Amino acid sequence: MDIIELLKYLALGLIQGVTEPLPVSSSGHMVILNSIFGEILSSADMNNFQIITNLASLLAIVFYYRQLIKQIAAGSWRYLIKKDKEYQGDFKYLIYIIIATIPAGVIGIIIKLLELDTYYTNIVCVGICLFITGNLLLYTHRVAPYAERDDITLKDSLLMGGAQVIGLLPGISRSGVTTSFGVGNKVKLDKAFRFSFLMYIPASVGAAAIGVYDLTKLSHSDNAVFIPGYIGAFVVSLIATYFAIWLFFKLIKNRNLKYFGYYCLAASLVVMALVVAGVF
Repeated sequence: MDIIELLKYLALGLIQGVTEPLPVSSSGHMVILNSIFGEILSSADMNNFQIITNLASLLAIVFYYRQLIKQIAAGSWRYLIKKDKEYQGDFKYLIYIIIATIPAGVIGIIIKLLELDTYYTNIVCVGICLFITGNLLLYTHRVAPYAERDDITLKDSLLMGGAQVIGLLPGISRSGVTTSFGVGNKVKLDKAFRFSFLMYIPASVGAAAIGVYDLTKLSHSDNAVFIPGYIGAFVVSLIATYFAIWLFFKLIKNRNLKYFGYYCLAASLVVMALVVAGVF
């Protein structure tokens, strides 16, 4: 086993785990790091690798929100089966999560079937999209003080669900773009981020199923999969995501989104400068 190659995979898993809860685009950072490593993963392999490490992040997010998920599930059950109107809010919240998941789910399947992701999973796209993400975060920082609504409505669900489609692009932060639409519609920053993370769960389950299926096909083809690298990256991503999401929610209590915005703008400029210079 090549130890250096394994360390590169672990580094990719770490960057996925650390950046997944942060509004800075985990997929974009993985493409950047992969380019620095000399593209140890092709565009097609990178997409499947991201899906597997995203699955690890999903498990960490589910564990972090386990009490809230249990509450929503139990409340929805009581409303549907026992007709207890006290729990109607939990059921509506669950429906809004499902509705918000549909747009990205449908578009994601189309992209995967037509293999369109191979056209935009590149460093130039990441540089451009990080610039967009940076501006979105600065906008969200400006309007967050005026967003005072706790509840999620059908309109919020549709807006944030549509925004999640944009978040399929590497360099566009999924949580950042969806939250910006929620906050722009007057949802409190922490409540918008919470809904954004819960939206991520069903979408990630579907993406993980597709990714695992692709990997099983690759295992029977001539394209070898570096299994230790995938397993190691999965474990690292799982652990890193949990601690990153715990830290992130402490940070946004002080509405520090502007610093993430400045970081994305700076990263975009550095990436595009390196592209122009021929480094990437």
